[in-house]
Amino acid sequence: MTTVAVTITDSTTTVTITDTATVTLDVSDYRSTVESGALVVDIRSRAQRERQGVLAGAVAVEARPVVDLLDPRSPAPLAVVDEGREVVLVSDDGLDAELFALELHSRGVRGVRAVDGGHDALRAAGSLGLLSDAEHLLRERSAISAH
Repeated sequence: MTTVAVTITDSTTTVTITDTATVTLDVSDYRSTVESGALVVDIRSRAQRERQGVLAGAVAVEARPVVDLLDPRSPAPLAVVDEGREVVLVSDDGLDAELFALELHSRGVRGVRAVDGGHDALRAAGSLGLLSDAEHLLRERSAISAH
């Protein structure tokens, strides 16, 4: 992976991330990361999920509100999100997920990574349905649907 310097600025903070590897997850590490307790968040649009298929074990959240929902300090984070919780974002090709992971890092939220290559890479690796029975994901989907 290429090291890239990215600077994200908002009204109060400037954060420079010099290695995007800190916010990306190689598809070969996806299974072990989820099995170790990471929350998988599918940020593809509803139309993309209908066209490409669902990602078993993932919580589907539209991309627009995902940053506030995954920031434990925001006014209304998801119930399963807390400081230090590892989160894996999945978009169609990985680019949107990486941008949202960088935005969360700029807010000081750590442990959020994007699958490098996104849903396309997971499909190519045959990893789309592997995690549908992960116990923590089943429990969290129930908590989120009650949210």
